[in-house]
Amino acid sequence: MSITRTATRVFTAEDIDTCARLTGDLGSHHMIGLGDRRMTQGVLTLSAVPLLADPGVHMRDLSFAFLAPVYAGDTVTATVRLTESEDPLLATCEVSVVKGDGTTVLTGTGIAELSRALAGELATETVTEAS
Repeated sequence: MSITRTATRVFTAEDIDTCARLTGDLGSHHMIGLGDRRMTQGVLTLSAVPLLADPGVHMRDLSFAFLAPVYAGDTVTATVRLTESEDPLLATCEVSVVKGDGTTVLTGTGIAELSRALAGELATETVTEAS
């Protein structure tokens, strides 16, 4: 059984500036841009993924492929699909981030360690979805 969560986000130049200050990723493609378009940092693109920054989740393993750039002004929809594992406090994840024009910009997999409360909530959602 599995559950899926999605989130949509529009990235701004201010988001890119804040990410640059926090991470030190000051590449010219982020700060000046390519042509007239500023590209988001990879970690900023990842911030759109639901559950990755949830206080009840600790990511044990992540593997991502960045397939296409995301620019300031782009809208992305991030999807994470959690699948139960043998350990009720662990879940495998499949991640996808797609721009509004349908371009897949990021794919990946991971293993998430869940708090007991979140594991219970997800188990309830899984049972509800299966009904």
